[in-house]
Amino acid sequence: MEKLKNLVQELLTVKDNPTTLLQQINEELLRNCELKIGDYLTVIPKEVEVFYVNRMAPRPFIDANMHCVLDPKTDEEIWKLQSNRFGQIYCHKKGLGGIDVCLSDSNSFALCCTIQAALVNGVESWSQSRVRDLVVKAIEEHDKVNDKIAVMNQLNDLHSPQALCQRDNSESGCVYHIIRTGLRRRDKNVSLPLRSLIDLWNEKLLISKVEKVTLYMMAHPNENVLDVLRARDFRYIPTEIKIRYGFNSKTRLYEQ
Repeated sequence: MEKLKNLVQELLTVKDNPTTLLQQINEELLRNCELKIGDYLTVIPKEVEVFYVNRMAPRPFIDANMHCVLDPKTDEEIWKLQSNRFGQIYCHKKGLGGIDVCLSDSNSFALCCTIQAALVNGVESWSQSRVRDLVVKAIEEHDKVNDKIAVMNQLNDLHSPQALCQRDNSESGCVYHIIRTGLRRRDKNVSLPLRSLIDLWNEKLLISKVEKVTLYMMAHPNENVLDVLRARDFRYIPTEIKIRYGFNSKTRLYEQ
């Protein structure tokens, strides 16, 4: 957890583009962190999206899609849930529904990561709303209640316990960074690769096989793309791959 806290503190002082540090925060969450509530709920992130608002930083950064700056009617309320709650859970009050882990330890900035995909008590989900529902259900079952709203309010209590903790076993797999999708506002930060994931070849990960190959090759540039296609049971070379790597019409994936 110490490394994550150090990354957050470094983020507050950075004078150039903070994208790399935000990606490193995502990576640390994916490799070394999990969410735990008591002995009955464990959430191991597999895909996260980071959101950051800091007007006081040497290089001010305002992500117009963060919930605490979406609507003047709710900004103040949600700011309290996305700032100064390091390790606590923010249950979404905007959008399609989901949960964030708050990483801010001060009222002066807001920093959260949305859990887009996770193992929740061993159940794999690649949907942020489904992750939220699995978390809420586990709490309902433990507390013997049937009240989703009450559980969400419980998670959003300013004095709720810290859920973020260090994993016993680190994840050594490669972390991949892509552009966030489904955002409301088209500000300058929309195109930044602040969505990070692990377990690239998981069949439940809803990005195209060609995009997976492209991401893999960007992270492993010394590998042969044809070998990667063969290993992933491609039957032919997709047009996008031919164009990207300059293959001509005579190039074949397999010998005739």
